[in-house]
Amino acid sequence: MTLDLSTSIWMIINFMVILAILYYFFYNPVMKFMDDRSEEIANNISEAEHGRKEAAALLQEYQEKIDGAREEAQEIIAKAAKTGEEERAAILAQTRDESAVLLERARQEIQREKDQAVHDLRQEVSTLAVMAAEKILSRNIDTEDNQRIVDDFLSEVGEIH
Repeated sequence: MTLDLSTSIWMIINFMVILAILYYFFYNPVMKFMDDRSEEIANNISEAEHGRKEAAALLQEYQEKIDGAREEAQEIIAKAAKTGEEERAAILAQTRDESAVLLERARQEIQREKDQAVHDLRQEVSTLAVMAAEKILSRNIDTEDNQRIVDDFLSEVGEIH
């Protein structure tokens, strides 16, 4: 194989022309594609970082809301327990008051019935005394009759009690 100077020059010229054509038609589009791709990758990384930051912020916000909800639930439970205790105390107080009222009514009823019984007993005793006096006055009595009338009267009064 022999190298010829004119062939070599033509080869170099052909190579340069092909290189110029490739540079003119392909280098700029390939470089633009590479730049666009690099920019797209950078944007994706930036968006991913932004999304990660947003997700972290949302996670923090939700965690705070959960903590707040827990605290609120504890407050509600404590308030319900306090309210329940207050209700229990109020019911107990009301029950004590009602019991005191019922006890006082029962005492008054007992006293009234006792007074009525004493009244009835006095009427009965007075009736018996009047009856005894009538018996005594209706006949002429001697000492034995008088003693017998008193004994009868006392036995009748004893039966009443």
